[in-house]
Amino acid sequence: MSTLLNTELSFPFITPPEHGELIEVADGVFWLRMPLPFSLAHINLWLLKDYDGWTIIDTGIKSDETKKLWKDIFEQYLNGESVNRVVLTHLHPDHMGLAHWLTDYWKVDLWMTHAEWLYSQLNGVMEHTNLTENLENHFTKLGIDSEVAGNMKNMFSMYSLMMDPTPSQFQRVAAGDTLDINGKQWKVMIGRGHSPEHACYFCEELNVIIGGDQLLPRITPSISVSPEEPNGNPLGLFLDSIEQFYDLPHDCLVLPSHELPYKKVHQRLDQLKAHHRERCDVILAACQEPNSAINVMRIMFSHRKLTAIDEIMALGETVAHINLLLVQGELDRTLVDGLYQFKSLSKPEIPLQAS
Repeated sequence: MSTLLNTELSFPFITPPEHGELIEVADGVFWLRMPLPFSLAHINLWLLKDYDGWTIIDTGIKSDETKKLWKDIFEQYLNGESVNRVVLTHLHPDHMGLAHWLTDYWKVDLWMTHAEWLYSQLNGVMEHTNLTENLENHFTKLGIDSEVAGNMKNMFSMYSLMMDPTPSQFQRVAAGDTLDINGKQWKVMIGRGHSPEHACYFCEELNVIIGGDQLLPRITPSISVSPEEPNGNPLGLFLDSIEQFYDLPHDCLVLPSHELPYKKVHQRLDQLKAHHRERCDVILAACQEPNSAINVMRIMFSHRKLTAIDEIMALGETVAHINLLLVQGELDRTLVDGLYQFKSLSKPEIPLQAS
């Protein structure tokens, strides 16, 4: 994820909750945070009053610390009431890691989109297939050393350590559905690109949207080409899917999964589109002569010191922009001695202000 400025946005809540605490951000909508073992050290989760109980939206990663914090919250804030259901935005470990534990703890259903549930099941299967061969084939074409690429299965297996096994049953939510939570209707809006079928939840009565990772205020969601779909166009899917959010009221309160709740969502959408166009222009400038993906990545992320895992994520994001340019006919790709070379077919546009 890359950092953007946010000077055009409005932040009604400046101080986030401490771990184990709640802040009410709208009628019956409570904000809490759980720790993450990354440079992005937190995730925002949401606890909604729901008639005689509560609805949890997103879970945090699988860890003893997260479980303890949840138990503390149950004891201090639920007033003896129970959780009615666990609802997810998408499948990533910080959002779904404790889904099995929480649904089992409360004996309730898991609510999520079909594609996210299926893909979470697939992740477990892929660990026992030819993942190493696919990873090596994918990353060596992009310029990663073959020995490093061959050891990447260990990196990807870290994903499963932060997650319980996916529950074997779930309640499907889909685009246009509404969830009745405490007598208020929450409409499901589907984002794509960051994950297969990312659910956001908009309540018109409260003028609030739970935006997950689709509508972050200062950082851009990680949008990466995955080894199992090396020619995919996730950035194109993301940019197409965010257009629907221009229909939200401009003063809608956005509850993102990271950083602070904010308003002025239309400005944020403009910023996101400008940022990705600017990244595409960087690539076109870097590929006026044939260039490899890893060299382009190092140009795109020259402002940051990257760890080995950061490099893999940065490369995935770089290729997402490359693949969009390939689809748009602005870039050409050839395979030379087992390495992809990319050549610009157009000049960079006049750079847009990437906020």
